[in-house]
Amino acid sequence: MSKLDNATARAEARRRSRAAARERAELGDEAPVVTTAAPQPTVIQAASGGIGFRAAFRGSFGMAPIRDDLHHLPKILSTRAFFVPFAVIIATTVIAMQSGILSSSWAQLAVQSILLPPAFVVAFMAGMLTRRGSWLLGGVFGVISYIGSLIVGSAADLSVLDATNPVAAMLTSNATHLKDGGTIFGDFYGVAVSGIFAGAFAGWYGRFLRSMTPARPSSRDLRRRDAAQRKGGGRR
Repeated sequence: MSKLDNATARAEARRRSRAAARERAELGDEAPVVTTAAPQPTVIQAASGGIGFRAAFRGSFGMAPIRDDLHHLPKILSTRAFFVPFAVIIATTVIAMQSGILSSSWAQLAVQSILLPPAFVVAFMAGMLTRRGSWLLGGVFGVISYIGSLIVGSAADLSVLDATNPVAAMLTSNATHLKDGGTIFGDFYGVAVSGIFAGAFAGWYGRFLRSMTPARPSSRDLRRRDAAQRKGGGRR
């Protein structure tokens, strides 16, 4: 199309617009106004949702808001991220103290995985169940799980285990550390630090998985949407 044709087309469009405006003014603006929306760019997303692996990996890293997490610690301790791992530690401690139970391999595995340092299982569990303060919960459960191992090592019947059994050796060693204040302080420091790292790793892994997975509406959001649709349909 030539420049002359373009100018003619634009002049014709302006003339039609002025004519339509005069007609609306004569009709007292009673005529319906039809507007054509400009085409918007379409954003095409993958059917599976989420973002790429590299973008999710880079976006999952970040500085821990230490002060903010410490401020929200009481609120975090009232969530399932605290109560679920805490219940696991309590249950493992109580079961391990039952007479003769440590002779079974599954009980030894539970004590070794949940109570003996580094308590990676419970720290990782807590970090995955929370959206904030994962490193903080990891440190808390590093200390709590070690306290459970001290209780088992001091009060449980370890005679059912061989002297060469690694679980019995670690429980006995932890119990003897109670007599030395400096040693037990070092133990608490070590389990707290290892728990912090485990919780921080769990927090990073959780952010990475959420970045790779598309956000899905919760059951509450679905119920609200259905209620709004039914309410809107009833008004028609």
